[in-house]
Amino acid sequence: MNILVFTTLWPNSEEPNFGVFIKHRAVALSRLEDVTMRVVAPVPYFPRALAGALLPQAWQVKARIRARELTEGLPVEHPRYLVTPKLGMRYYGRWMARGAEAVVRRLHAQQPFDLIDAHYIYPDCYAALQLGRALDVPVVMTAHGSDINSFTRLPHIRPLIAQALSAASGIIAVSSGIRREMIALGLPPERIAVIRNGIDRSIFYPRDRAAARRALGLDDKRRIFITVGRLEPVKRIGHLISAMARLAQRPDDDGAMLYIIGDGAERAALAAQISRAGLQERVFLTGARLQSELPEWYAAADLFCFASQSEGCPNVLLEAMACGLPIVAADAPGIDELIMNSACGLLVPSAQSPAEGFAEKLALASEIAWDRQAIATQGGARAWEDVACEVKEVLTEAVARHRSRHVHRNGSHC
Repeated sequence: MNILVFTTLWPNSEEPNFGVFIKHRAVALSRLEDVTMRVVAPVPYFPRALAGALLPQAWQVKARIRARELTEGLPVEHPRYLVTPKLGMRYYGRWMARGAEAVVRRLHAQQPFDLIDAHYIYPDCYAALQLGRALDVPVVMTAHGSDINSFTRLPHIRPLIAQALSAASGIIAVSSGIRREMIALGLPPERIAVIRNGIDRSIFYPRDRAAARRALGLDDKRRIFITVGRLEPVKRIGHLISAMARLAQRPDDDGAMLYIIGDGAERAALAAQISRAGLQERVFLTGARLQSELPEWYAAADLFCFASQSEGCPNVLLEAMACGLPIVAADAPGIDELIMNSACGLLVPSAQSPAEGFAEKLALASEIAWDRQAIATQGGARAWEDVACEVKEVLTEAVARHRSRHVHRNGSHC
């Protein structure tokens, strides 16, 4: 089976941590028998000549991405497409399809693909559907989180999402929560397969805590909390900082520290919040880290904090758990499927004030004698190889249905 992976969520030389969960699934799938794969990962167009100091950093990064790259043996093309920030979102899918069409047609002419494996329902999967129709190729769509949890709340985007999903040859949700949201759009339940993400067991496994703290230069006598994610409003990292301020005011405060691993548009605002709260010696913005560096942080920490409520199957939780790290997270669809009991973490009720709830649960979790090996066993239960085998079944069935319709259609003319 010759597969084209189509998504904007793909790591590149400028953004090595971007969309790594999709890359891991694709690479594992590409290593299965009888599978060949190429990747088209569109990026927004911006004239390089205007990439000066006044251009936002995020756009400067996009402008530098090369047209072709190689990711773990997979050839990747980065065609450009038009994006007008904060305007015209209803046209993004069409613009993406137009920007990528020449590249996709060229690849198909060189070696026809049997299926498009598309990720992120809008605009990516919507664009992939236009391309699949043009080439008469089936499209399987995977929903990952905010594409369903957030975008379906936008009245001008919700119909486009429903339209794309209705026309898909196959649908995958990375959590049961996302599947429920898609059923609410009117999709038949039997059309949606739930395939949760996996982890790379060669990277994420328990390690020595004391050695990890020495390597990172961390205080061996202080409780250490960490969170990992983009510094963007949807991740609600500000609530964790507010929770740390509440902990600092408690009579039983023991000086716990929070390390925030990641980068993004909210960095300056979060730094200002830390300063206002007087937490400069207790809350630290460490910047982004490569995925290969995270296991050492997980080993060194006492707890992992996760405040986002708009997720599908957040891999940082699985990876932290696979390293034996207990979790304190917001109680939200998708997350509750990973933290299924109090043996591996605590959930902050959605009805509770986030700052108060996280402060309370962090204090409580700090008193629990966690079985880190049991947590690691649960977190590492699924490898990407397991995920790939399940995905291949869905893709194979989609290709077979598409070919069967062709045979039926051709036979009807006899």
